Amino acid sequence: MRIRIKLVSHAGAPVPGLDPKGEGEWDVADGATVADVMARLDVARGTLTMTLVNDEVVRPALQASRALAEGDLLTVFPPIEGG
Repeated sequence: MRIRIKLVSHAGAPVPGLDPKGEGEWDVADGATVADVMARLDVARGTLTMTLVNDEVVRPALQASRALAEGDLLTVFPPIEGG
């Protein structure tokens, strides 16, 4: 199935399949979860990020159980730093 991805304020290395703005579409397996896609993205590994599916927050504890569907939009925000 195909999903849309948006990496907000991504400052790391370019992610294959996403444009320079961090947006694009990926083919993922049927039944793929947010955690599956996050592992494939390999961004902010080991840090807390905010994820949304179709503008609904998915808490880190629920990423492994939140299945994605055809056409879903997964938005990933990096940790906020500064002060």
